[in-house]
Amino acid sequence: LKVVEIANKKFTNFVTSQCIEACILGLLCFIGMTIFSMPYSLLISTIIGVTALVPIFGAFVGAVVSGSIVLMVSPIKIILFIIIFIVIQQIEGNLIYPFVVGSSIGLSGLWVLFAITVGGNAFGVLGMLIGVPLFGVLYTLISISTNKKLEKKNINIEEIENKVTFTKQSVGSPSLLINNISIASSENE
Repeated sequence: LKVVEIANKKFTNFVTSQCIEACILGLLCFIGMTIFSMPYSLLISTIIGVTALVPIFGAFVGAVVSGSIVLMVSPIKIILFIIIFIVIQQIEGNLIYPFVVGSSIGLSGLWVLFAITVGGNAFGVLGMLIGVPLFGVLYTLISISTNKKLEKKNINIEEIENKVTFTKQSVGSPSLLINNISIASSENE
């Protein structure tokens, strides 16, 4: 029952955050295209927003379709469209997506990309869609299991994290950290 509750929460958060991210991307595209007087701004922004529902790669598919529309209407503006799309994609990929989607699922950007890649290779577009929340569920279940095992052994995670943080701050570099651990363990003997 706990697994179903976690899965429901992760999938709901993912779908909600993916919709928010797609709307933000479509809005940014519309603003950029309107500023530069691009043809069919609303149509193209809608296409990019809808295709952005597929994580990471969807917006690029939308850009190809939208780019072909811009190319047919005004071939000279295709270069400007590509530049606008690249800038928006950088903003979205580096700021918006990790914050909106990653934080709602509880995964870092690296794990989101890993989940999309593995899901896409295994099940295609459907795998890209369900890969992130499914991986979020697995990540949460493994975390819960690990924390329970540590509690059985009377190991406090917060104390370990505080010691590691304190040691990193006082020592400075990982190599010195290893040397200090070696020195500290030899002094205890």
